[in-house]
Amino acid sequence: MRQSKMSGRSKKILAVFLAAAMIAGNALTVLAEDVSGNNVETVEEKVEETSQESSGEASEEESGSQESTEEKPEESTSGEETTEAESESTEETESSEGTESPAETEETETESETEAESETANGSVSGNSVSGNDVEEETGFELTYVYDKDAVTVEGPDRAEEEEEFSFRVTLNKGYTLLEVTCGGEALTAEVTDAAETDGFSYVCEKVTEDTEIVIKSEKEAEEERIFEKKDVVIGNGRATVTIKAAADDENLKDAELVADEETADSRLLEEYAQNEGMEYLSHIDFGLHFEKKAEDGSMEEVQPSKPVKVTITFTKELSFDSEVQKAELLHVTAEDGKQEKVEKAADLYEMAAVAYYSARNTQIPGMKKVVTFETDSFSPFPIMLMAGVAEKQYTPLPWANSGSYSYTSGNSKWKADPIDITEPTTEGILVDISHVSADGYIKYTIPEGFNKKEININAIDDLNTLLAGKYMPGCKENFTIKLINNSGIDYSYVNNSFYIASESLASQYEETDAKYSYTWNYDTSKEDIISGWVDGAIGFDGSPLLALSNSAWSPNRTANKALLFLLSKYAEKEDLAKFNNGDTPVTSFPNDKLNHKYLTDDYLDGVLERAGYAGIEELNHYYVDYYNKFYGTNVTSIDEFPLEFLVSGSSKPGIFGGNRFYMRETNPEVAECGYNFFYNYCLSLLPDGISQTESRNYSIGNWMRGETGYEESVRASLADFTSGTEAELLGLSMIMDGLYTTNIYMNMNFGWAIGLKLISNETEAPPTPPTPNDPTPDNPTTTTDTPTVTTAVLGVSAAPEVAVLGEAAAPQIGVLGESKGPGTGDNAPLVGWSLTALGAVICLTAFALKKKKKLRNE
Repeated sequence: MRQSKMSGRSKKILAVFLAAAMIAGNALTVLAEDVSGNNVETVEEKVEETSQESSGEASEEESGSQESTEEKPEESTSGEETTEAESESTEETESSEGTESPAETEETETESETEAESETANGSVSGNSVSGNDVEEETGFELTYVYDKDAVTVEGPDRAEEEEEFSFRVTLNKGYTLLEVTCGGEALTAEVTDAAETDGFSYVCEKVTEDTEIVIKSEKEAEEERIFEKKDVVIGNGRATVTIKAAADDENLKDAELVADEETADSRLLEEYAQNEGMEYLSHIDFGLHFEKKAEDGSMEEVQPSKPVKVTITFTKELSFDSEVQKAELLHVTAEDGKQEKVEKAADLYEMAAVAYYSARNTQIPGMKKVVTFETDSFSPFPIMLMAGVAEKQYTPLPWANSGSYSYTSGNSKWKADPIDITEPTTEGILVDISHVSADGYIKYTIPEGFNKKEININAIDDLNTLLAGKYMPGCKENFTIKLINNSGIDYSYVNNSFYIASESLASQYEETDAKYSYTWNYDTSKEDIISGWVDGAIGFDGSPLLALSNSAWSPNRTANKALLFLLSKYAEKEDLAKFNNGDTPVTSFPNDKLNHKYLTDDYLDGVLERAGYAGIEELNHYYVDYYNKFYGTNVTSIDEFPLEFLVSGSSKPGIFGGNRFYMRETNPEVAECGYNFFYNYCLSLLPDGISQTESRNYSIGNWMRGETGYEESVRASLADFTSGTEAELLGLSMIMDGLYTTNIYMNMNFGWAIGLKLISNETEAPPTPPTPNDPTPDNPTTTTDTPTVTTAVLGVSAAPEVAVLGEAAAPQIGVLGESKGPGTGDNAPLVGWSLTALGAVICLTAFALKKKKKLRNE
């Protein structure tokens, strides 16, 4: 570590600053002209050219010593604030260190835009496959700044490469003193960057080899104080001296007098406080402090300080308690318009030396405290509450735990479909015309003159990128179709049963040694720890394993459904039981506040399920089966046998896919599989023209894969006479996202589907019949028994055991279901509030507003 080498160059810097000011004046004229033409990049180039001309041969040493301060400390939270911080940072750097390179500013803005896009972008189509999420992995080590935002402002990078040195700047606010600055635990020294500037300091940290924490310690400068003291104050059976230190310039307390009395506190509020603390209320000692001063009419009136004050109570005669009192706290009861409303702890007073009772905070304070100190900005009752510990709660397992039969087998649900190979691209030489997409809603494939290949494959997945771009509301339809034109001079026929609509599988990327997904709660940092990987043991109806990365997933969320809330109301940890109970009944909803996430993690639910009589999170599926069989009269053995109302929620339905989602993916294999399978078999449909939308659930992706739609006959009819010089159009289709069943479990979940068919020249031998459904009809659905080899495309980097590689794997996807942000964060939110953005083969669903990001092909 070393300090910044800053030489005094005041005159040179002043000259550069004046030159920069002149340049800025010229740049404004250029900016006014170029902004009208929407050419901001040109403005930056012109400013750079002008700067170079005016600066002339600037000192190489001066340029080389410059440290970019464009990157922001962690507290920047919005684009507008970041822009302001950039502007301020640039001005300070120009005035003290030289002219900032416009190219660096432009690069920083691009990075910020990329980050913003990464949050809303959810993939794009390329060839016959879909790359996942377009999120570039950050390199280097993370830099974390720890400081008091009221005391200092920090400007510096948030990442650094290995062995790289970096600089940052600390600006001290008025009224504070800088104590110490450390980088990775090593103290740094600094110099004032300008002789006239005494509140700005620059530091350099070098040889970064790991994620590093930069700690800036400061303290508030002491102010002149006005001291109030009252001796021999009676508090219960004890006596004390009360001392209050207030700001000398607090006009509210000028000529005021400190008063101590027995101000009465609302015992109901105290009882609630004790209950929330996991204690039993015994009694309390009324005590109060306040200030009085003489009013204009000569009467005494209460006044409050305008600034926080420091209160010290020194007991000259200690309080004594009965043997049943196990804990005593000094509380502060705040009031609004004369009504006592809130209780907060001011200080601990007493706790039994030998703690033989349950304490929610598990703290020990040996004996009675003789001196207590606290700060407050208002005065009202300060009662001393006496409490006893609540007897240890005994958990009794559910009498019906694991009492049923369970038939779940991974990958073998009632919706099972044979995987379909969708990796073969459109045959080379076929002309693709997407110019009719916007106005007419179709893609045109032309067999050009002179084309003589025997077999033609049409794979439309890449071209859907343009076709389905737009915004949708679930329940609405967006029609599209495929047109085929034969100009080849050769007659072609449709290969029976070659038409397919299928989901995309990740099976080719899976390896048993790959990392497995986990979401745990770090109690030290109050943040989640996520390991990206596969949902262990979960296999979808289509043979695809389920993947969950830190910022996206091909797997559903875990939600705070009715069954889980019932379980938590009975078997949560003792100190948490009050969160899940409303009096004697379980709560009906649970907010997805960040700090509430820990209650739905595997670690927490492991203990909950064990206390209820199950083996842990691996038997969450057993609990769901038992719960619904017990309370709703069912007799099922697996989750996918549940009636629909027990899967989805809405009105009074208690579905396991209902409730607020909690930003972690479901890890119980049966529950995760059922959520994935339900989406493709109920929520996502492709409806043929002429079929009522009420029938859309008979045309789900799963229905298509199992050959249950009868569309094969329509394809054969459309291509029955596809001779040279003719044109054929397939029966139109409409993509529909179900408005009732697409619930919070699917927020921010990636999904995908593809469509294709084959043609063969009539000049060849009779075409082989592929092993797909044999001429299914709506009344006679059939499925193939001869399963083709699954050779799904390997997209991006293949999955490997390292988590980092999994993060890079570009798994196939049609789209992403985005976050719910509307009123009513549970599944009872108005479903018409959802909207769907289709990014061609990339579809992004958010609850109430959708933003799209479209990545065009380079053609």
